[in-house]
Amino acid sequence: MEHLLTDEQSAHHAALLKELDRWHGEPARWDQAGRLTQTVIDWCREQRLIGAALPAEAGGGGWDAVRTGLLYEATGRVSASLASLVNVHHMAAQVVARWGTDEQRRNVLPPLADGSRIAAIAMTEPQSGSDLSGIRTSLEERSGRLLLNGCKVFITFGGQADVFLVFVQRAGRSVACLVDRDHPGLTITPMGETLGLRAAALARLEFRDCEISPSAVVGRDGFGLAVLVPLALEHGRHAVAWMAAGMLHEVFAAAAAHALERHAFGQPLIEHGQVQSLITRMATDLEAARHLCLAASRALDAGDAAATDRVLSAKYFACRVLEEHSAQAVQVLASGGVLESGVTARVYRDAKVLTILEGTTQILERMLAPRLAHAARRGV
Repeated sequence: MEHLLTDEQSAHHAALLKELDRWHGEPARWDQAGRLTQTVIDWCREQRLIGAALPAEAGGGGWDAVRTGLLYEATGRVSASLASLVNVHHMAAQVVARWGTDEQRRNVLPPLADGSRIAAIAMTEPQSGSDLSGIRTSLEERSGRLLLNGCKVFITFGGQADVFLVFVQRAGRSVACLVDRDHPGLTITPMGETLGLRAAALARLEFRDCEISPSAVVGRDGFGLAVLVPLALEHGRHAVAWMAAGMLHEVFAAAAAHALERHAFGQPLIEHGQVQSLITRMATDLEAARHLCLAASRALDAGDAAATDRVLSAKYFACRVLEEHSAQAVQVLASGGVLESGVTARVYRDAKVLTILEGTTQILERMLAPRLAHAARRGV
């Protein structure tokens, strides 16, 4: 990784890895508990990791896309759930930073920027996953009151967040609004055990005549799907791509170490042709994923018109190869690979979820194919 970075970026990455090393023994316990401990959340706040990507003038870290990407890579090495905490917080908070009212940027943004309040983003519904045009949660005016009704599911850190950015329909147009977790009319229910992201406190949010103030609405009517969702998803896809690269590093390191140390049929596993093939493909795909992630980050920092394509490509490739190679790493480690408390089993479970988050593999293919075909025609 370090050979791809400037000296400053390399030092930044090394410092993150050193600080995060203290948590490497905790993810199994977090998964078993179904949530991150308050201790690690407080630590992330103290280290200014929560809010790192938000504007410095609002109290955030003001980190550029490369430095933020390296944060997701480093946290991904520890736990996909831990990385997801920082990701969903930034997804919601960046929308407020970019499109919030002056009042929201003055009152809501500072505690999000310094991490004293945790934000989550509420898009998915029982009938609406990747197709967000199917959102049914509504915001209606009745007798001069704004009432929120509907249901959101699989909300990452829904069980621990302090405030939610909720995407809704108002008079047939998409919009978003901010709702505190203790707001009357909002019921939060844990989703229970899931295949992956077990420590991400996934929850169901039910809104029943939940009255909100007009000042809680973010952006104009119609902005929801057209402007706010793309902004949030671009950050999320960039983050997930880097998370996947960090997770792939972990399973590759585990598989490589096992292949060097374990003997079978009179010789080390690394001398067996089939294992050599698996290790080689893991290593080269990891290198390729890092290149794609870094290209996406640099495009975002440069304001490149191709930045969205770079982000989509990075998320598509990194998550796809992570899913493939985490399964192969379990195979290489054999009985050791299937232990629930082990890194390979955890990454294997989490990898599948990452191919669904922020756009499934198939949705990304649908988005990328026309873009790539037109670019090829232009000779790009």
